[in-house]
Amino acid sequence: MKRFLLILLLIVNLLYIAAVLIGYPMRFSLGWNVGLGLVWVGNLLLAGIFVFRSGKKNGYSPYLSLAVFSLSLACFGWHAFINYLSLIMG
Repeated sequence: MKRFLLILLLIVNLLYIAAVLIGYPMRFSLGWNVGLGLVWVGNLLLAGIFVFRSGKKNGYSPYLSLAVFSLSLACFGWHAFINYLSLIMG
């Protein structure tokens, strides 16, 4: 179940990054912005928990958890920059 959840989160992160790189306009309402921000923070927390738990298990490779963590951090940073900082800067 944990592996399926991580793969699903990885796909969501990759789809968001692909949409941003393609140039799809990502302007949402305040509710969607807050929701997506919470999704990225939730992804970061789950991936972080799975990475820290992986140190206690023998034979478990944390690469999938690290991939989800790094992509979630990238998505959160891009989302924050585009939707909040660029609006403040003008």
